[in-house]
Amino acid sequence: MNAGRVLATSTSRNVVSEVTRDIVMRTSDMYELFELGRSVGLERQRSGSMEMLEAVVRACSDEQEHLAGALALAGGVFVATQNKHARRVCDALVRRQNGAGGPSMLRVWCELAPYIRLPNIHEVVAEAERMCDVSVLGNLAPFVSEQSVERVASAVHAASVDVLLRMEMGTASYEDAHRVVCAAAGVAQHLVDGTDRGLDRVWALVSDALASTHWASVCTSSDQIYEDVGRAGTEDYRRACTALVSYAQRQNSERADAMVNAVFALQPCLRYLPRSSVRVGRGREGAVLFYMDLLEHIAGQLTTRTVNALVMPLAVRYVQSVERDWFESAHALILSVLDAGHAKVAVWYARVVLALYPQRINMDLLDISFTAAIRALAHSSSPELSQSCIDLLIARIDECAASGVERGVRRRELLCVLASQVASVPLDLLSFVMTSVDEHVDCEPLWATRRDVVGHVQDTVLENAELERRPVLASWVWRMRARVDARL
Repeated sequence: MNAGRVLATSTSRNVVSEVTRDIVMRTSDMYELFELGRSVGLERQRSGSMEMLEAVVRACSDEQEHLAGALALAGGVFVATQNKHARRVCDALVRRQNGAGGPSMLRVWCELAPYIRLPNIHEVVAEAERMCDVSVLGNLAPFVSEQSVERVASAVHAASVDVLLRMEMGTASYEDAHRVVCAAAGVAQHLVDGTDRGLDRVWALVSDALASTHWASVCTSSDQIYEDVGRAGTEDYRRACTALVSYAQRQNSERADAMVNAVFALQPCLRYLPRSSVRVGRGREGAVLFYMDLLEHIAGQLTTRTVNALVMPLAVRYVQSVERDWFESAHALILSVLDAGHAKVAVWYARVVLALYPQRINMDLLDISFTAAIRALAHSSSPELSQSCIDLLIARIDECAASGVERGVRRRELLCVLASQVASVPLDLLSFVMTSVDEHVDCEPLWATRRDVVGHVQDTVLENAELERRPVLASWVWRMRARVDARL
């Protein structure tokens, strides 16, 4: 530290030059030299003695044997002061530097990469791979070429798998997961604007790296990194996910299918779980949760073949899960599939949500889910299947015909769901649904129920209906309200 103080305060150029050479020669920790250069640069800049700082930088440029140490010290000065002469010296030393400069130099490369082009970056990446330093890989990832980023992505993915396996053995920490997520976010920067087909493999590797460490977000944690963010993840996680979704949504169906097939190949449990009732470890369950959330956002890019073969079997396993996160993600995924026009599952899903009401879902969720199924069928090649869904709902309403407060509440809510369908069913089924609502409302013994159904249609359904339906629906509602008011 005495030598560092000399560099920061001495007014003799010769002394500064000699001390600089001595420090570079004797110090083996390159990051220590970098930090020293940064503190000296800040102190000299604060005191206005830039001439002495130039002496430090010039002594570094004259160094012949200890290039890594000279670069670390000069790099610290440059990062702290953005001095142009220090920048030129760093550029020259980088060109002269052979190899990565040893393990202790890796953190220095990370600091310099945002400011200086690194011709030897592939050698640095190779050294980081050899040292299994995923943090360095993530920091350097944005600065490698698109043609070479797959190598970094593979190394980050390998680190994530190691973290997942250690988590299942109880030896992984939240810090391990966080380092992988930060590294994956660095790699994902290439996906933000990238279009190269070679990035499809990078997309799959980054996706699986985030999936393999998602347990850190979904597990109950008192860890400082994750305790306040929960399932939403850290800022790095959200940035990486945004890049993944953005990239996938720019692809055509053929490439999107290939990308999804690639991640299913990387994570075999995605294919195994739908065919098994065995409960897997929390780490794998976290990976499944991540993929359901990801697939929810890209279902519109996938073909019906991929949706039916890979996506839906995964959602079906968790559609009645007792775990809230998995339950919600499965339903969100199915709703996304229906919204994308994949209507094959619509009748099955209508039956599922009716069975889940009211124990697991309330009227609002039932309304959303059932309407999504009807809307998907209405725009499919088999719109006549909407009749099957409506029949299921009417049968459920009729089951609640017996007296009792609870049954009365359920009947009112189900009638409101039925009334909502006038905005979604195919036009040739509209008359049938309106007649069914009329009959049930007219037979309803409670005036409050009749009033609520009419109010629901008037306040909510008319707003969501297509323009061509509104005149018919408005007339229908007016007549229904007149009948209800007449029975006061």
